[in-house]
Amino acid sequence: MSAATELKLLTLLNVSSIKRPRDLDIPGGHRSPALSREASADVSAVADDGARPKKRKSVVWGGEVGPSGSTYVEGKQSKRKGKGKEADAAVDCSASEGDGYTSTGRAKLDGLEVDNDDENALEQDMFNTHFGAAPSVLSPDNVAAADGGKWTSKRVNLRGYGRAFEFAASTGEREAGSTRIVPSLVSSLEARVSTLPAQTSTCLAHLGTYRDFYVHSLDGEADGSERAVLGDAREAWRAAVGVHAVNHVLKTRRRIIRNNERLAHAPDAETPRDQSFTRPKVLLLVPVRSAALHWLNTHILPLAPADTQIENRRPFEASFALPADAADPLDDTAATAEFALDHLANFRGNSDDNFRIGLKFTRKAWRVVMMPANEAKLMECDILVASPLALKMAAEREDSTDLLSSIEICVADGLDVMQMQNWDHVQFVLNHLNEIPKSPHGCDFSRVKPWYLDGNARFLRQTLLFGRYDTPEARAVFSRSCVNLEGKVRLEGPEYPGVLGRVREGVRQVFERCDLERKTGEVLVDEVEQRLEHFTKKTLPALLRSAVSRQNTLVVVPSYFDFVRLVAHLRKADTVSFAAVSEYSSNAEISRARTTFFKGSKAMLIVTERFHFYRRYKLRGARTVVFYALPEHAQFYAEFLAHPFIAKPGQAAPEPEDVSARVLFSRLDALRLERVVGKEDARRMLGSEEARFEFV
Repeated sequence: MSAATELKLLTLLNVSSIKRPRDLDIPGGHRSPALSREASADVSAVADDGARPKKRKSVVWGGEVGPSGSTYVEGKQSKRKGKGKEADAAVDCSASEGDGYTSTGRAKLDGLEVDNDDENALEQDMFNTHFGAAPSVLSPDNVAAADGGKWTSKRVNLRGYGRAFEFAASTGEREAGSTRIVPSLVSSLEARVSTLPAQTSTCLAHLGTYRDFYVHSLDGEADGSERAVLGDAREAWRAAVGVHAVNHVLKTRRRIIRNNERLAHAPDAETPRDQSFTRPKVLLLVPVRSAALHWLNTHILPLAPADTQIENRRPFEASFALPADAADPLDDTAATAEFALDHLANFRGNSDDNFRIGLKFTRKAWRVVMMPANEAKLMECDILVASPLALKMAAEREDSTDLLSSIEICVADGLDVMQMQNWDHVQFVLNHLNEIPKSPHGCDFSRVKPWYLDGNARFLRQTLLFGRYDTPEARAVFSRSCVNLEGKVRLEGPEYPGVLGRVREGVRQVFERCDLERKTGEVLVDEVEQRLEHFTKKTLPALLRSAVSRQNTLVVVPSYFDFVRLVAHLRKADTVSFAAVSEYSSNAEISRARTTFFKGSKAMLIVTERFHFYRRYKLRGARTVVFYALPEHAQFYAEFLAHPFIAKPGQAAPEPEDVSARVLFSRLDALRLERVVGKEDARRMLGSEEARFEFV
């Protein structure tokens, strides 16, 4: 036997060792040696009895279902006879008019149909068209438009969520398509369908278009008017994202395995371009461990088939939940009455913000790759779950961001909490997505998709952003980091009524605009200087002239940088006695500052918004509340104005006429202002040439 013939036989044996029946649409057969051994062992256990594979059911989400044996979507009917041929289960994610809900308000799976695995169906699958070797949307003109920020926008009515802004880099009509679900997920969805929120099917339909989404202000979270710790609308998006992400990973692995089979039988065939630089395809960015625990236990791990083992689940739950012998003070029934629901949602459970784990799919098991896991271990995972802080620290420690080089779906849930932590970490992670890796990591470059090699993966990545409210920082990320050529959608948000109605009637509230006098120079830098100048030259002298406000004044500074500048100025001027606490203050410093302010030893108490976000202390002794800027959390405005009315037992609370508030705002505070005073009053205040507005 010649050397060439022997090499050819060995190649066929190695590739055939991962061969598997086509109906087992589950991951495996990755090019890394460890996974190849697993795949080989798994497939060898399958009996080769020649049995005909079972028919597969199709699942139409939110679509209009026709008679038995056919589906009808958006006016186009196609009959699918399906006699003995295997098929993929399909989820129609087009913008059809059917709602797919049951009468009880829960989601349901419509249209259990037999679907043939024909070429027309594959061509209409958004997974194949968007992440194929040569996507039609990835044209030079579209890339240049997206890279230059030349997006066309229009207002649309997003089905199920009202008004939204749709952005597109191309002027042509977007191709309609659907995303199909692999059969291994169908049984899991059928078992969970009665527990899914009603809008899950609608959300999954939107996600199936592979566009970017910035979703905020759901369930009344923007102004603190939510009625549950976990709202149905937010949970519907999470449930849909879990299905969408797992489905994307399974289909990616299935495509690679099928191409491996083709190469095994036809080694001289053209090499398919079906792979990427590294294995991780989905990044789930969450702020704290309790959020990661909720995501995996509620929305991802339940999707595993019934005979699939979840490895390392107990260590994962033990590490990401509180210790068994530790009592959670926020998990008590009395905590609901004492703390706001947003505080319970953010800090109930394990609130540690330094973690990086992975989820690895094999044929018989889903494995949670626990900490400490280095880059090499996480390279074998399909889904990464991490906090921005952990990714930033790991990148500096390992001098590598190769883990993020092949992310195709990035989910950032909890932008409001991340902004209270450190927004720079979020920007760091998003800026390093889809970069060319420094090391090959065993990559077969002959099978890497061309747009990965060209550095254009970021133009196809789907980015999903979720927050309690709309912020300029999140809009900036949506504008600069979300360059998906398939398009992107940003919810407009509801008509906010404002939170002034939650303030006790009779409290005098004065809003002063601080950016009318000078409108030149750099907008942001100029606004920061104007605000400090307005406070030190107008607001502070006015406070000191009054016998009431020169004492017992609480000053709220949302930004820590403004807090540092203001404290430094007051210490240098030495015109008023004050105490200052921030999120970095120790318990002893906080206790001392609160005591001296309450007893009148200090005339002013200066606090940051993040201090209130983390601590939620009730600060007694204030009669005048000054907002250096409006807080991001609209409910904080009403909470701070409720502090003056907290009195010791046996003492009378002050009259509303004895309590006042002064607020500084500028045109850059438009989003915050409309959440506090309402959209209608915010438009009037920002469009007026008047500098002073008063509410009672």
